This record gives sequence, structure tokens and C-alpha cells, in this order.
Amino acid sequence: MQSERVGFVKDKVSLTPFSDMIRMFIDLRNTNLAPMINHAVDVAKISSLIMKRIKPFESVSPIYISGLFHDIGLVVYSEIVAPEEIAKLSEDSSYSLSALLYRIDRDMYHAIFSTRIVEKLGILPEKYLNALKQHHEPLSEMMGDDDEILISSILNVADAISVIIRDTKSDLVEIVNRIDRLLVNHKMHHEVRAAARDLLKSYVEMSYVFDHDSMIDEFCGTPIHVDINQFVEALKTLVLLVDLQSPFTVKHSSSIAALARDIAAEMFKNKFDSLVMYIAGLIHDIGKLRTPVEILHKPGRLNKSERYVMNLHVSNTFKLLSKYSNLDEFAAIASLHHERLDGSGYPWGLKGNEMGIRARILQVADVFTALTEDRPYRKGMMGKDSLKIIEDEVNKGRLDGDVYEVLKEMVKNGYRMSKNEVVFIEFFGDMDEYDAVRKILERVS
Repeated sequence: MQSERVGFVKDKVSLTPFSDMIRMFIDLRNTNLAPMINHAVDVAKISSLIMKRIKPFESVSPIYISGLFHDIGLVVYSEIVAPEEIAKLSEDSSYSLSALLYRIDRDMYHAIFSTRIVEKLGILPEKYLNALKQHHEPLSEMMGDDDEILISSILNVADAISVIIRDTKSDLVEIVNRIDRLLVNHKMHHEVRAAARDLLKSYVEMSYVFDHDSMIDEFCGTPIHVDINQFVEALKTLVLLVDLQSPFTVKHSSSIAALARDIAAEMFKNKFDSLVMYIAGLIHDIGKLRTPVEILHKPGRLNKSERYVMNLHVSNTFKLLSKYSNLDEFAAIASLHHERLDGSGYPWGLKGNEMGIRARILQVADVFTALTEDRPYRKGMMGKDSLKIIEDEVNKGRLDGDVYEVLKEMVKNGYRMSKNEVVFIEFFGDMDEYDAVRKILERVS
């Protein structure tokens, strides 16, 4: 079972260890989201170290996963409401997580967002989802049975300890003093207080809390295998983080994934190739998480140097995905979406016979989607006008003619992606009472 992976195995997509998806999320520490991901890893570690003291014979994987994703809703919420605040976290050493939270989400809506996202993964028991939703509530207002209140209190305290570590920066003496005061004054479950105090006494374990070791092998060592539907939902979580970086790309990856899938369905008439293309389309731009926000948000056309930096996103996509054996074959397709058949594309400058039909489908889907989407400096084109540009690229030997003919016939027959396939709407489309959600829904509609 452990050897199975997502990949092209006998024309089917098989199971994958969820730990690989966790490692990919942790790898986002090397992106624009570094401060938030570092905080998430802190909370995962601290929660697990506290839980194993209270319930030493239970698996700590659920609390580790809960801690790791407890603030994923804050990342999404920040990208919608104030993306410049995320950049400020990375660039301004005086700016802190607590300041960001006070600035954009004093009502703690992000906890509801986090719960909605993690619930879609389908891997956590209900009591952990309930704890995620209320991890910012004071102890007296936490609801549920004893276990739910205990888990909520663990996440609450682990979050507070991490904020101390991240806000106090490198002053370890002050960090220890503040944690000590927290454990005296903060209202928390009595078992959590005792376990946290015991943790603070462990020099060995606190050294892991203070460093960058994710401790994933210790706390998620038992494989959690997910089926293909859960795997796709996990990828959609990453897509949210990519596409919400700019208001102009909210449905970009969703659109390319759906179009590539539907072209493949017309060409190959089988579910396997359609699924492969859908997954490759979802993850094709994940490298943009390393692209500076000011370039993604620039209202006009990029200059030569900015374009160079933007183009690095393809190589970053390949680097991020290819290290995981269950994703390397998808990476080989996703990272070719800016290549061209005449060798004029990037990042490798490959030519026609060096690229398979799947890469060619993704290239056409990417160009068509980009042309029909709004950009800061222009409105999106009509489908028929976009087809003319693609036909010109085909005539120049840059894009595949067979793929173009299939796309042209689809557009002629009224092809249109369902709004409900936009990943953001899948996650939050029924939450339009929230201003942040309504803002995105208005743009997508």
C-alpha cells in the first residue's frame, strides 16, 4: 500500500500518501507565504508535543494536521482582503502576525475559512474540525464535548506560543519569559496547562520548537493514504493560494484545468487522460507563489527585468513538484505550458518532437484562457478573437494544429466552463454573507 502513488500506472491514478501533500505545503516556506507557513509548522509541532503528553497512546497525526492548516483560512482571507499585508510580513521585520490579524480580521472569520478548506480534504474527524473553528475562542466560550474543548485549547495555546516566538523574533530569553507568563496567566484547559509546562521543561523538545525542523516524520510517520478525489481537493487548496494572489487570476488555474480536461476528453474519449490534464492544469502555476507580489499586482505591462522574474515561475513549478515521486509526471506536463513547438518558448526551449500531446494541450489551453481573461492593462477578448490569435500561432508553427481544431469546434458549439468549477466558488460559493467572499464572487460572476 505504501508504495502506491499518484502517477501514470496502468492507465489509472492510484493512491498517494497524504504526507507528501503535507511536505509540499511545508515547502511553501520558500515562497511569499513564508511567515504564515512557519507559524503553521510551529503550531503543528507544539500542538503535537502537548497532545502526546496528555494522550500518549493516541496518534498525534490529526492534531499535527489541524495545527498545520489551522490558519490556512487566514492566508486565503489575507490574499482577498489585503494581499499587500502578506508581502509586508516578509519584508518588514517590525511587522508581526498579531499586527496583521488585528489589521484585517479582528472578528476571526479566518477560522471559519480554515475549517471549510480542511473539511473538503475529508481526512480529519469531526471533533478536530469543530476545534479548528473555535481555536481563537476564550476557554469559557469553547463548545462541544471534553475532547473538542481539549483539542480547541491545545490549538489555542500552541497558536499563542508560536505568535510569541514569531513576534519576538530571535530574542530567546524574552521568548521564554513571555511563554512562562502565558502559561501562568492565559485561560486554558487544566491538562493543557500542565502539559505545556512540562514541554517547556524539556530542553530537547523545545530546541525542536525553536528550529525549522517540521518533525513530520515523528508526528505523521504512519501513512495516511488518500484517494484520487481527496488528492485533487488537496491540490485545489494549493490552487486557492496561487490564484488569489491577484484579483485578475481568481479563476485562472480552474479555467485552464477545466479546458485542458475537456479538450483531452474530446481527443481521447477516456476519463484517464481527462483527469491527468485536469490535475496538470490545476498545478501548472504553483511556482507563482515565489513570484514577488508587486510583479503579480503591477497594473501595467511588465518591463524586461520584471518579465524575466515572472518567467521563473515555470522553473519554480517544476522544482516544487518534481521532488515528489507521486507528482513528477504531472510536473513534466505542467512545466511545459510556456514551451512552443518551434523552440521559442521557455524555460527549456524544447521543440515539437520533444513534447507529447498532453503538453501541447496545456499550451493551447493556457493561451486561450489568458487571452479571454481580464488583465490589469486590458479587458479579456471574446472567444472568437482569441481563436484568431491561436490560429496565427499555429500557422507560425508555435502551437499544435490538431489541438486548436478541437478547441475551435468546442468554442463554435458554445463551450463555456461552469462557474461552479472555479475552485474558490467550490470552497466558498455559499458563504456570500462574508464581505471578503462577496468581493470575489462579484468578480467571478
